[in-house]
Amino acid sequence: MSSSDLAAVVVTVCVVVALVALIAVLTQAFALMRELRRKLEDFDAKVGPALSQLADTAEMAQTEINRLRDLINVAQKVAGLAESAGAATARAASVPVDKVRSALSALRGVQTSGTGRGKASDEGRETAPSSGSTAAGSESTER
Repeated sequence: MSSSDLAAVVVTVCVVVALVALIAVLTQAFALMRELRRKLEDFDAKVGPALSQLADTAEMAQTEINRLRDLINVAQKVAGLAESAGAATARAASVPVDKVRSALSALRGVQTSGTGRGKASDEGRETAPSSGSTAAGSESTER
């Protein structure tokens, strides 16, 4: 056997060994790919329904958020209406109260002048309406 024949045999043996090693590595890679695909399908089977349920829950949550936003808007409108109605009621109620207070002061003045106390009762009567109007004026400034 010549050196060229020996080299051909050695090269052939090395190529066969390399091919066997390559086939073994490729077989392991294919087995790994099959296992990975199986795991991915299991993962998809388990996570798919959960993602679907999560999407449904998110949609329901968004619907509830919109509903609550609408309720808050309505509550703000009602609060504004209640505030303006309260202010209007206070304004409407203050006028008759002031008039009643003035009428009571005037009646007290008439009542004291009718008892015959003389000049002192007339002075009291003159000061009574002005003190009543001062009380009404200070009361309206407090609001």
